[in-house]
Amino acid sequence: MTEVRSVLALAAHPDDLELGCGATLAKLCERGVAVHAAIFTEGQRGGHSGFDRALEAKTALTQLGVSSVSQHTLPDTRLHECLNELIACIEQHVQTVAPDRVYTMFHLDRHQDHRAVHEASIVACRSVPQILGYETPSSYPNFTPTIFEPVDDFMAAKIDAIRLHVSQSDRLYMNEEKVRSAAHFRGVQVDLGQVESFIPYKLVL
Repeated sequence: MTEVRSVLALAAHPDDLELGCGATLAKLCERGVAVHAAIFTEGQRGGHSGFDRALEAKTALTQLGVSSVSQHTLPDTRLHECLNELIACIEQHVQTVAPDRVYTMFHLDRHQDHRAVHEASIVACRSVPQILGYETPSSYPNFTPTIFEPVDDFMAAKIDAIRLHVSQSDRLYMNEEKVRSAAHFRGVQVDLGQVESFIPYKLVL
């Protein structure tokens, strides 16, 4: 397998990456992989007034070790209406970053923005050898992963990053117990401890 040196992680909203693959990103960063994140909306429709969700995400991802965070301002809950613009935006990131692997969102997610990011990414990232879809709370119950990343040593960093999303602290899925239980559940499936799981769209070995 070609060594992964550069990763592009895509998200519709602030907190998607931390919830879906935050521990994996921290693990990659510790191993010296250059991780670049792109968030396509500021999540205005999903937060309380008085909070800067974009700043929360940048702070959280930087704490995980992500080397660059690009925040875009496409319309929250309406990404499907600007699919061509979203594709062009991701293509620019692919050209700049030249990633060996892309983390994107789940194609059957119940949130329309998440599905739009997946749809755009498989077009824009067609030259990237590895494209993996990650799991978020809105992926349930249809997410059936076949790739598992052991993250026992990085769950504390993930939890700390999630806590920085103060605007979302009242959401049940942000609770540490719920986050860890999801990681343990996936770990049980493959006889491991805590894991983050993925569905491959493409995986060139």
